[in-house]
Amino acid sequence: MNILFAYRNWLNPNKGGVGRVADTLARYFGENGHNMYYLNFQYEEKDEYEFPAKIYTLPNPDFYSSANLRFYHQLLNDLAIDIVVNHDASNKRSDFWLNTGKHPAKKISFYHTSPLHGLNRDSGHGVFVNYVMRKLRGVKYKMAILSLLKKSDKLVLLSGEFEKSIQEKLKLKSHKIVPISNACVFDTLQSTSTKKKQVLFVGRVDWSSKRTDKMLRIWANLFNKHPQWELLILGDGPDRKKTELLAKKLELKNIVFKGFVDPEPYYKQASIICLTSDYEGFGLVMVEAMQFGVVPIAFNNWVSLKDVIVHEHTGLVVNANDMHDFIAKLDYLISDENERERMALNAKEYVQKFHIDVIGPQWLALLKSCMNND
Repeated sequence: MNILFAYRNWLNPNKGGVGRVADTLARYFGENGHNMYYLNFQYEEKDEYEFPAKIYTLPNPDFYSSANLRFYHQLLNDLAIDIVVNHDASNKRSDFWLNTGKHPAKKISFYHTSPLHGLNRDSGHGVFVNYVMRKLRGVKYKMAILSLLKKSDKLVLLSGEFEKSIQEKLKLKSHKIVPISNACVFDTLQSTSTKKKQVLFVGRVDWSSKRTDKMLRIWANLFNKHPQWELLILGDGPDRKKTELLAKKLELKNIVFKGFVDPEPYYKQASIICLTSDYEGFGLVMVEAMQFGVVPIAFNNWVSLKDVIVHEHTGLVVNANDMHDFIAKLDYLISDENERERMALNAKEYVQKFHIDVIGPQWLALLKSCMNND
C-alpha cells in the first residue's frame, strides 16, 4: 500500500510526541512492505534527521489556499495513495486533509490527545453556569466528532477509556472508532542499578497544557531537601524564556534546560519522570521512560493514565491538580530507593504491552480493514 501521513507540523521525532509516534509507525509500515510518504505544511530545510518517508510540503503560505488543495489532490494521484492518515484529527485542519477530492483514498483520522479535554472546565461563574456551559460544550464536541466520523473511514483514539467517555458523556457510539495505544520501540534494557539521582520533565515547554510552570513550583519545594538530585527539562516551546525566568525568580538550584534533544540517553540514566500536564492523549514519554526503568509520577488529569500507571506498582498517580500531593509523592519517590527500584522493575515489565510488535499488528489489521471496507 501507498500510505500518506498528513500533518501541519514537521514530523521530527525529537521535537514532539506526534512526530515520535509517526516515526515509529512509518518505520514499522515500511518494514512490512508499505510505501511511506509525509505531507506537511511546515518545512525545515536544514533538518538532517533520516526520516522513514519521502517528505512533501504544501507550497502556499496560506494553509487553506486553493493552490495547496490542488497540490494535495495532485499528489494523491501522482503517488497513487491508498490511505491517508490524518494526524490533525484534534484540529479544524482535518477538513483540509480529509478533502481528498475525486481520489479514492481511504482516510484514517488519528486523535493524538484527549477528545473531551475541557468538557468539564470550571467557568468560574457558579454551578448553574457550569452546567449550561458543559451541555453546550458537549454539543460542540459531539458535532466535531460526528464530522470526523462522517469524513473518515476510521477514527483512532489512544485508549478504550476515551471511547467509553464518548459513549457515556456524548451518547455517541460508532463502529468506526478504534482504540489503539501508542507504540514505542524497545532497545536492550540496562539494569536500574546504574541510575543517577535525576528527575526528568520531557515535553513541550508551555504553560497551557504541559504545565512546565507547575513542575518548577514542585521542584521549588524539594531541591533544598534533596541537594544531590537534579531536575532536567528536555524540550522546548513557546514558554521556554518565561520558564527560565520563573526558575530564576524561584531561585531554583540543580535545574538544567536541555532544549530539544534525543531523550533516550537521559532515560537510561534518570530515576524519575514527572508529567504535570493538564491533559494528555496517552503520555508517550512515560512509556518510553519506563522501558528504561524510569519511574513515572503524574497528575490524574486524563482517563487514559490508568493504561500506563498502575498506582504504587509501576509508578505513582497524583490527585488531579493537587500540588501538595505531587510534592509529597515525589518526595517519597526521591527518598525511598528500594521503592523506586521495585516500581522501576515492574514498569519495565509492564510496558512490554506497548511494544511496536504488539501495537503494530493492530495498525496493520486496521489498514486491511479500511481497504476491505470492514
